[in-house]
Amino acid sequence: MKTIDAATRRVALAQTQLFQALRPDDLDAIVARTVVRWISRGAIILRRGDPNGGMMVIMSGRVRISVISEDGKEVTLTVLGTGEVLGELSLLDGEPCSADVTAQEDCVLLLIERGQFLHMLRSNSELCLHLMALLSRRLRRANGMLEDMALLDLPTRLGRLLVRLGNDYGVPVRSGTRIEVRLSQKDISTLVGASREKVNRQIRQWEEDGVLGKDNGRMVIVNAQALPSLN
Repeated sequence: MKTIDAATRRVALAQTQLFQALRPDDLDAIVARTVVRWISRGAIILRRGDPNGGMMVIMSGRVRISVISEDGKEVTLTVLGTGEVLGELSLLDGEPCSADVTAQEDCVLLLIERGQFLHMLRSNSELCLHLMALLSRRLRRANGMLEDMALLDLPTRLGRLLVRLGNDYGVPVRSGTRIEVRLSQKDISTLVGASREKVNRQIRQWEEDGVLGKDNGRMVIVNAQALPSLN
């Protein structure tokens, strides 16, 4: 059976936004309470309505957060990667999971049981502040996406999304920045609030103009300055 020692888990937690500023002894206390989970690509990690089991830290890999619409279509809400956390809302309110979570890649997750984490929150004000900051950042991002959908045209919404994906999940390649996260055009259309056909048409236009390209099946931002992101 595969194992990950405490030192490796400690390094992974120390690099996350939530735990990076904690004192060494506080971090060690959290490490001692983590359970490692290995998840294969394509596996369902959580389903909407599942009882809360605790908070998960993504040690490696990426996951997709989605819901099923009333007409049975899967709607992608966001993608999370290494160093980000899952289940923080259910952790606090004890309610069931509010979305489906699927592994987009092979993942290693660190699970912290809810009761243990709540005990740490009650005794560590610094950890509470970091969790509040994490939730605030996610709320601001969600509000920003809603504002974009209401006020901006499709090219600008799509440009902003691609720039953000490039910043969060991009790697340099000869032709530009390759976006490592796997998103279908259906996923992208959901994230920008437009039809799949319109998104496909805009992406094709940018490919013809040399703004976007492809590398081993992944999207490449060739000319980021040409994307109308308003940044």
